[in-house]
Amino acid sequence: MKRQTLIGIAGAAVLALGLAGCGGGGGNEADGADGPQEATILTNWFAQAEQGGYWAAEAEGIAEKNGVDLTVKQGGPGIQTIPQVAAGEADFGVGNADEVLVAVESGLPIVAVAAGPAKNLQCMAYHESTGIAGFEDLNGHTVARVPSPYWDYIRDSFDLTDVNEINIGDLASFQNDTDLVTQCFITSEPYTIEKMGMTDVGYLRVFEDGGYNAYQNLLFTSQRFIDEHPDVVQAVVESSTAGWQALVDDPAATKDLVMKTNPDGDPGVFDYTVGLFSDDPSYLGEHIGEMTDDRWKELGEQLAQVDLLPKDFDVSKAYTTEFLK
Repeated sequence: MKRQTLIGIAGAAVLALGLAGCGGGGGNEADGADGPQEATILTNWFAQAEQGGYWAAEAEGIAEKNGVDLTVKQGGPGIQTIPQVAAGEADFGVGNADEVLVAVESGLPIVAVAAGPAKNLQCMAYHESTGIAGFEDLNGHTVARVPSPYWDYIRDSFDLTDVNEINIGDLASFQNDTDLVTQCFITSEPYTIEKMGMTDVGYLRVFEDGGYNAYQNLLFTSQRFIDEHPDVVQAVVESSTAGWQALVDDPAATKDLVMKTNPDGDPGVFDYTVGLFSDDPSYLGEHIGEMTDDRWKELGEQLAQVDLLPKDFDVSKAYTTEFLK
């Protein structure tokens, strides 16, 4: 089975299970005591609007009203939310559904409890002068990407046997090389690309154009935390789903917290992302946080297609909808 797209997951599983067995410290210490119960969410990258529901749950005091003293911590390079949550170093984590499925199959006892954005935000930016119109046209071009399950699926589905794959760089490289195609998020890079003066750029969306719709930036926790603190899980799920709505209703407090946490972030990108979420309800979905059996099943089949999961893998082990109202 291929594992190169998620290097370290299997090893992290062993380490995390060992740490969990030694009682790795979680953030909750107040079960049964007066006052709010503590909980931590570790995000999968620097603070940004694409994680906005979780930051809003803290910034707007939503979690506090639900009886939880919530602390959201930003991730970054070298941060792996899945093994840290499995080890009890954080109570909740933010990650992608395909990563969760592969981690569970590798032995990590983690469980997705709520979706973030309702649709996959991944895309590929290209220069229109190349004549690219679909993923099948990437043959003969250089593609800057992070090795990921979505890329394995796209490469296999569109028979991309003549692509020069390189590690993702900065947008200056994309600007200077019209042959280069680069991975990006439809919610952020278009703003920066336009700000840089590039006007001939098109985007291939991994979901709409590629048919791959893994939940991104979903909320997960460990099975152990669910068993020991179901009331906290319920409160954090309700707080985060309410947080996504609060983000689009009035993002001011959330923006302040995100910019304070990530001072190198671009406020304009934050506003652009929230604007997309606000203008197009499909980004967050009719029922915020909703996860469906059919969508998880389809994702499992797609990962099996590229040998990242066994064909008989039971995807229901990786998520629960019991905390979603």
